[in-house]
Amino acid sequence: MVVGVFPLGKLALLAIKHISKPIGNLIKQTAKKNQSFKALVVAPPARLYHVIDVRSKMWMLGLGQPRLIPPLTDAMTIQMGSEILGEMIIFIIGATLIVGEFKRQAKNDRLKHEKHRLNREKLEERIGDLTNKVSRQSKEIHQLRTKLGSRETHKADSNTGDLECN
Repeated sequence: MVVGVFPLGKLALLAIKHISKPIGNLIKQTAKKNQSFKALVVAPPARLYHVIDVRSKMWMLGLGQPRLIPPLTDAMTIQMGSEILGEMIIFIIGATLIVGEFKRQAKNDRLKHEKHRLNREKLEERIGDLTNKVSRQSKEIHQLRTKLGSRETHKADSNTGDLECN
């Protein structure tokens, strides 16, 4: 079972990569045409990623903190920024789908629990009605027995009285 999941995971990652490429290309083309879009949207994530990348590589190599990090070229900024934004868009879409699925499942569970609760309440009401009915019938049986018992004693008394007269 696990063997079948692994290729599906690879396939999903490949699909995400293929979907993010056109988005990245669109961002790249827009950044080349619009300088304010490049400066405000594309460049900041690329520069931040570059700084974090250089610092982490220097730290892993044990070279200490760099004094000066060389800036990215314009083409590299556009390339890296568009890739980062493309991946972020795909991530946000995926996260939104997952959150939506969780909400849908929660709604279904809530509806299912509500249905079970209503069913349980109906059954409890039915049990209460049947208990009341049994209680009323028990009282009626008791009353009928007492009436029957009083008639039998009355008959027995009248039979003994008849015997005495004879």
